Amino acid sequence: MEALVISGGLGLCLATVVALVALGVATGRRRERERREALQGWASARGWTLVDHPAVDWSSRLPGRNRRGVTLALTGPLWGRRASVADYSYTETTTTSSSDAHGGTTHGTHSTTHHFTVLVVHLDRPSPYLGVQPRGTLAKWGRALFGAGAALGNEQFDKNFRVVGEPSSSPYPLSPALLAAHVDGVAPAWTLHGTDLMTSTPGRLKDPESIPYLLGSLYRVADLLTGRTPVAGPP
Repeated sequence: MEALVISGGLGLCLATVVALVALGVATGRRRERERREALQGWASARGWTLVDHPAVDWSSRLPGRNRRGVTLALTGPLWGRRASVADYSYTETTTTSSSDAHGGTTHGTHSTTHHFTVLVVHLDRPSPYLGVQPRGTLAKWGRALFGAGAALGNEQFDKNFRVVGEPSSSPYPLSPALLAAHVDGVAPAWTLHGTDLMTSTPGRLKDPESIPYLLGSLYRVADLLTGRTPVAGPP
């Protein structure tokens, strides 16, 4: 009888766990559906388009370099230019080893998915690869992602930032005002290749109303690169 009680209790616990997992999956799908509906509504109201799995090459400039990582993108006009906002993710798998009770070794794997919001401002003229990255980023992700980096002779800028790519071949000069914006903390780390000026921020895009705010500082970089007077309100 006791065994039956224990067995029944384990069965109830298992059923509860399965039910909670199913509820979590259903809740996640519902939230994702609501998020996509909000993004589509925002885009439609402003003349933007929403595209699943867009044909873009941005992943080569993003952590993880996941070629299939850009799963959704919104593109449209803002402040006199075209811009895009996209979902990007990559999965990192780590392996751990530990000793078991019999003197052997057991191995396990753990996967973590990292989500980012990609922000892009589309410029008029194409450029070779170019960018500004914090020194800490170059140390963390290495030269494979951003390149070796170069100094410009501005002591405050060079202390905390590096220029990557081919500044001498780009049609966009790195003006003193742009360097000062980085020193003052009002310009994000960015890369440019072709006409796509890009940065990213951790986490998925949840509130479409935040899109202009998220793009604001990258528009400042675009204006400083091109020498254009801002058309409207990037913060």
